[in-house]
Amino acid sequence: MNKPVLLASVITLFTATSFNAMAAPVDKSPDRCSAQTLQGSYLYSIQGYRDGKPYASGGFMSFDGAGKATVLWTSSVERAQRFTTGSYTVDENCSGSMILDVTTVNHFYIAPSGDYLEFVRVSGNGVIATDAKRVSRDLLATQPSRP
Repeated sequence: MNKPVLLASVITLFTATSFNAMAAPVDKSPDRCSAQTLQGSYLYSIQGYRDGKPYASGGFMSFDGAGKATVLWTSSVERAQRFTTGSYTVDENCSGSMILDVTTVNHFYIAPSGDYLEFVRVSGNGVIATDAKRVSRDLLATQPSRP
């Protein structure tokens, strides 16, 4: 093989490899999820219907990575900051459920990185669904202190 053809082949191979590496970033997320996938605090807002009436709420959901959940929120019904605790489970396929106040059940689907989740309330008489994005590795949904 002559030098110009060899040089052209090396340049073509190097260029193709470089562009492929830039175009397809490697996803370093785990293939499976667990309770540890949800760790930290997630900011959310909801719009929907509860008991046939318009409903909205927003706040923080915090997960400890071991099955305990806390939520700090304000809703259009109570119109005051509220706090509750609960538990959650996560399946290997990155789906799971969260039970709050013994009666409120949400099913959720988590990005394998744990940075994002979507949930649908499956208890009660309403249409409530939202997504939530992790905003901190700390547990921000804590019992508010009252003066």
